[in-house]
Amino acid sequence: MKNKYFLSSNLILITFLIGIVNLFFYDYESTQEFVVLIFILILRYILFVLIKRRFEWSKYLLIFIIARSVYRLCVVFADVDAIPVTKINLVLQLVMSVIAFGVLFVFPKLKEWMHDRKKYFSPTAVTNPQH
Repeated sequence: MKNKYFLSSNLILITFLIGIVNLFFYDYESTQEFVVLIFILILRYILFVLIKRRFEWSKYLLIFIIARSVYRLCVVFADVDAIPVTKINLVLQLVMSVIAFGVLFVFPKLKEWMHDRKKYFSPTAVTNPQH
């Protein structure tokens, strides 16, 4: 993958924009819930900037965002009165965050592992066979 940071940061930016859309669709029961959403949106934007600038420790913030997305998805899916658009948006946010994590940290390790595996298990070519 040529520029994994560019792709991953753009995916996180899209999740940030989806979060802004959710501001208008989901009916928040308390001010605290609304403040937490704003805080998570700010974290998503900070994560976008950190990944764009290639900070290696941004993976910890990304893991936190993914865990929070899973929790939020469970809460909203349990809410019967939630608008379906909100549920779809949350699923999209989670999927894009997981893809961003995969592009940044899983796929390069997998590619390196496959390359190392081929190096050790490649068949040796016989250049001058003896009859």
